[in-house]
Amino acid sequence: MKSAKLYQFPQCGGRTASIPIDPFEDAFNTKNDSLTTKKIAGWKRIMPWTIGLIWLFLGMFWPLLNWIAAMDVVFQFLRALYYANTPAIHATLTASIHGVLYILLSLFVYLYRPKVF
Repeated sequence: MKSAKLYQFPQCGGRTASIPIDPFEDAFNTKNDSLTTKKIAGWKRIMPWTIGLIWLFLGMFWPLLNWIAAMDVVFQFLRALYYANTPAIHATLTASIHGVLYILLSLFVYLYRPKVF
């Protein structure tokens, strides 16, 4: 059974004991031989670009998309008012989902700034 390694950090004005560190047995030594590590590395490269391109296209067409989405939310709100007492139609839930998605889309366009461009 291996025992835990103790690394001593230097103190102000104090002496520390030097402990030989073997880089092949170091706990922070990462090996890129496994297949899962390569898959994760590929996703870490692809995902920022994909999200950045989505943000770019949303930003380019935002005036038109903002107007269409706002009209959709208003229509869903009026539809929810019309069907307020109808139990079989879930217009209030639909209107609230459309409203939340519109707010999330607006926050994504206005606040997110991709780091890949």
